[in-house]
Amino acid sequence: MRALRIELRRSAALWTGLLILLISLAYFYLLQGPWSWGTDAWTAEWTALAMWQRFTLHLTWPFALAAGAWQGRRNRRATMDELLSTMPKQALTRAAPPTLAMCVGVTGAYLAFFVLGAVQVFVNSSYMDISWVPVTLVGILSLNAAVLVGMGIGRLLPSLLTAPILGVLGILAMAFGIVGGPETEGSVLQGMVSHQYTLLVPAFGDQPDIFTQLSTRVNLLQGLWFLALATTGFGLLALISTKARLLALLPAVAALAIVYPLLPSSSVDTFTLNSSAAALQCEDRLCITKMHEHRRAEIEGPFREALTQLTKLPDAPTTVEEAPVRLIHMSSLPQRPGVVYFHFDDPAFHRNSKRAVLAGSQPMRCGDLERAAMSQAKRVVVASWFDGELAPTVLTNMSYPNGEAIAKRVWDDLHALPADQQPARVAELRASAQEC
Repeated sequence: MRALRIELRRSAALWTGLLILLISLAYFYLLQGPWSWGTDAWTAEWTALAMWQRFTLHLTWPFALAAGAWQGRRNRRATMDELLSTMPKQALTRAAPPTLAMCVGVTGAYLAFFVLGAVQVFVNSSYMDISWVPVTLVGILSLNAAVLVGMGIGRLLPSLLTAPILGVLGILAMAFGIVGGPETEGSVLQGMVSHQYTLLVPAFGDQPDIFTQLSTRVNLLQGLWFLALATTGFGLLALISTKARLLALLPAVAALAIVYPLLPSSSVDTFTLNSSAAALQCEDRLCITKMHEHRRAEIEGPFREALTQLTKLPDAPTTVEEAPVRLIHMSSLPQRPGVVYFHFDDPAFHRNSKRAVLAGSQPMRCGDLERAAMSQAKRVVVASWFDGELAPTVLTNMSYPNGEAIAKRVWDDLHALPADQQPARVAELRASAQEC
């Protein structure tokens, strides 16, 4: 324990941990991205916190690798190799304190960031499960593996260039893992590596939605892979003879041969449905997922009022149900008679939740600009009809060209009909607006 305290004071362990923590905090607090807002923000719920923290590893993992290499060349830098080789202590014993100190530093940084996020998640959400635990544990293990591999390589190649070169290689490896897979849309690196490779790196770009979780199979295989990497790294650091160092490569090589073929070849098998989080809790015609049950009080008033107003239409919907998918995938949900889907990330929901329900589900990813503008205009007209006044910007910012003009034309055509025919026409507009 005394040797560990000395190493913590004299080695790069605490500085490495501090910088890893600062990098993670700066990334999330100074940069805006999908981690900053919505239901899958990094402080919104537990699994999102764990997955977004894994995302930060695309920066902190290469840094840990480089820091380990810098620490690994310490003895050569201090010209102590020959002196230490004459000591009665075995090499394994000498390697333990600095290794443990570096691992304590990076583990402490990872946990400190998680605790900071966990405090905010605890405030923002009442839902709790344990799907985040293996994701976090594997993240910690991967960061320790980076440090140990770096120390081992730094011990073998004690050059000033070793640490920066490893850092650059680590960044490239993370980049290919995040945006180089076959399912990465819009990336110039798409398809350059296999899906299995993307799971060999610890950083995740994003999860399909907050109602999914990493499969047990992926967690176990990633854990095995990073444990083998850590073992190899420590062997390269602690073992002296060339033969012993070659044998130290065996854990990583064997794990790669075992893990790679067993990893899923697509995201379909990488993530599984978190059935507990997605379970619907229904009460008085309003169904909300268990994950968001704590938000019922803020929406039940406007939603019930909307359902009451919808009774003016023929075959009116009777239930409002949260869509347990990402917002962009809402159009893929089966259209069920009597059900209105809503999403907490829908911009229309944030503008006016009651009108969002009156207008009906919003189609996503309309390929045709003209049809998208017409769909938006129809939804505005439907939501406005119940209050008797056209209000285009209450539901949407009318982002399409001539959007307000189209809505005005549809509104005039609707009110040109006799009053007793308007409810049927509104129902038609509402149904057709959901198609794009």
